[in-house]
Amino acid sequence: MRFEFVVRSGKEVGRTVALSTGQTITLGRLKGCDVVLDDEAASRRHCTITAREDVCVLTDLQSANGTFLNESRIATNELAKADKIRIGSTVIEMLATDVAEIPGFHSTTSLSLVEARSHTLVQRAVDPTKLEFLSQVYKRKGENELLISAQRYLTTLHKVSEILSRASSVEALFDSILSAILEVSGGDRAAILMRPAGATGNEVDMVAVRTRDEGKSPGQVMLSRTVVNDVIEKGMSAFTDDALADERYVGGESIVRQKIRSVMCAPMRTTETILGVLYVDSQQAKEFSEAELELLAAVGNQAGIAMHRAKLMAEVERLFLDVMKAIASIIDAKDGYTHKHSERVAAFGVRLAQQLGFDADGRAVVELSGLLHDVGKIGVPDAILNKPGKLTDAEFAEMRMHPLHGARILSNIQSQKVVNLLPGVKYHHERWDGKGYPEGLKGEEIPLLGRLLGVADFLDALTSDRSYRKGLKLEEALAMVVDLEGKAFDPVVVKAAVELHSRGQLALPTTPNPKTKSDLAIPAEIAEAIKAIKPAG
Repeated sequence: MRFEFVVRSGKEVGRTVALSTGQTITLGRLKGCDVVLDDEAASRRHCTITAREDVCVLTDLQSANGTFLNESRIATNELAKADKIRIGSTVIEMLATDVAEIPGFHSTTSLSLVEARSHTLVQRAVDPTKLEFLSQVYKRKGENELLISAQRYLTTLHKVSEILSRASSVEALFDSILSAILEVSGGDRAAILMRPAGATGNEVDMVAVRTRDEGKSPGQVMLSRTVVNDVIEKGMSAFTDDALADERYVGGESIVRQKIRSVMCAPMRTTETILGVLYVDSQQAKEFSEAELELLAAVGNQAGIAMHRAKLMAEVERLFLDVMKAIASIIDAKDGYTHKHSERVAAFGVRLAQQLGFDADGRAVVELSGLLHDVGKIGVPDAILNKPGKLTDAEFAEMRMHPLHGARILSNIQSQKVVNLLPGVKYHHERWDGKGYPEGLKGEEIPLLGRLLGVADFLDALTSDRSYRKGLKLEEALAMVVDLEGKAFDPVVVKAAVELHSRGQLALPTTPNPKTKSDLAIPAEIAEAIKAIKPAG
């Protein structure tokens, strides 16, 4: 069998290459290749074509941007009449002609390098639940190849799902989505555009952008308004393999200056609405394919659901925090001399926690525990809470029960967040020397959250005005804390407070303290709730 190859474009246009059975030719940018491709997307040695008894076999040489047969990326595949091979923007068409009249030959197959194709814009509605591109793979490759491609597709989506499920906040989710986009597309730059809250039109705001090279500035992202409208209104996914030639993407000189080669975008959606647009571009030689567009659309589905879930969780978190603050307000409302005491303890606690190296989640636990550390005072009679003079032994014994009351009340809430904050509520009156209450724990037997809030509670108690004394200056209160280091307080926490004060970061904004309970404006519903609460026992 004899095969002929005629170069129709590129530096070797017009050159004819003959290939007989058993021979192989190499295509690539390297000058030593049999067919030199003047194409930035081509690797130095991109692929080979081997002539066998009655067929040619195309083999990719692990090229950077892939070898495509009829728009499906291949590793190795037999060629048939009218097949089209694509390397970058160069298309090679296989044409078969009957040359039976030539002695010794049954047929001749020729490959022609056609002029680099013009840009292609593909826009279509993608159903990410259907592996549509795999059906095309099946037609060309057969069952084994189909299973391999399906495995890669599903493995990628599983990996993306894991990436998105690990995000603990909306900001972290943005970063996870961008990682997923770059993972599935192989692009150089990715962005997320979100519809503003309450938006009725197609306006979008860019909320996050990232490059594959994290040290590289992403620059300005120019996205077609036409394409955005189609994504938002129709749920269309789109890609172009030549952004330079596509008028939809030419927004001044930006495309040329940034060397954007190929662009894809897909809707980020829930089952009910489209939240925004996922964008990815290639600034080098890589071109995107419809298979990658389907993957991006699938990521858009997963990202949309994850974003919707994150927003719902954020709303629940805000509701939870608001409820906690409302409870703290009820506590402070019962004790007219400790207006906003819980909020200040929480603020002191967060500053100490940051100095001690707590992460964001740990600081959030400190804040909530500080807000609720005195919740047990709900079970203490008002006459004891607001007594202007010294408490009797019996009254003080009742007051000492409030940490246990608080832990008991909050333990009825089935939430891990509440479970995490209980040590601060229960143990903030324990002492380092073991002379505290309610359990008389000593040293590191006391949970760190309790030790930390013990210092914060003491600082605010000393610096707040009472009916029987004026609040101390912060310096004076801190000096007393230092005197009690190793006795009442953990030396590590005391050291953190001193270091913060030395940098001027311990002081809180001053808030006037009401002198009497009547100075407090208590909402009627809160007042009714207070009346309904009965002291324990």
